[in-house]
Amino acid sequence: MVDENNEEESSWMTVIWTSIITLIGFGFAVYRYLQFVDMVHMPRITRIELYIYRATGKWGVVAAFVLMGITGLYYTVYHVRAIKNRKRYK
Repeated sequence: MVDENNEEESSWMTVIWTSIITLIGFGFAVYRYLQFVDMVHMPRITRIELYIYRATGKWGVVAAFVLMGITGLYYTVYHVRAIKNRKRYK
C-alpha cells in the first residue's frame, strides 16, 4: 500500500475522512460567524480558538476554519482523482 515516495495510496476511506474534515471546517466557520455577528456576549470558545482569537480577533477564528475546510476539500478532490486514475490504468 506504500509506494517508493513513502506516500499512502488513496482509498475511499481517505476520501470519507477528508470529506468529514471539509464539513467540520466549513460548519464551524459558519457557526462561529453566526456567533460573532450576533455577539451579545462572548461565546464560549476552546483553548486553541482562544489563542487564535487573541492573536487575530474574531475573523481570524473564522478564517482558520475556512482554511481547514478548503484544505479538506482540496485533499478530497485529490484522493478521488487518484482513485479514478488508478482504476483507469489497471
